[in-house]
Amino acid sequence: METAGVYMDEILDMLREDEGLVLKPYRCPAGKKTIGYGFNMDANPLPDFIDHYLMQHGFISTEMAEYLLDRKVTEVIRDVKAALPAEAWKALTPRRRGVVVMMAYNMGTGFLKGDHRWPRLNAALLANHTEAVCREMEDSAWYQQVGVRAKKLISMYRKG
Repeated sequence: METAGVYMDEILDMLREDEGLVLKPYRCPAGKKTIGYGFNMDANPLPDFIDHYLMQHGFISTEMAEYLLDRKVTEVIRDVKAALPAEAWKALTPRRRGVVVMMAYNMGTGFLKGDHRWPRLNAALLANHTEAVCREMEDSAWYQQVGVRAKKLISMYRKG
């Protein structure tokens, strides 16, 4: 289903698969306190009702993890749309928008705001240059860190 110009169900399904579900707090590879489907608790405070439940039980429910995932993806879509010029967002197909949203879910929107690690990717996105975007995704530390996920996203981006 297309929502806000992206295939929301596809994004949610892929994030569930790629992030995995962990109902107790853990440290992600970057050292951030995380829960659910890769929800970064260090950067994003939990809603009070989830935080209270976690303090009482030491874990959250699957429904709470789903709530966090849905809420965070909605925020990320909003942030990605705000970070990109409107014409650059409109030039992307819904599936390519989804790739950018999934990357931003994983590492934040810095790569869309001139992050010093991604200047060529940002320029390629703004120019709507598919092969340059894919090449920059492949030539990154992110690609090495996320492995199979990066290959899937690059393939999706190429196919449009």
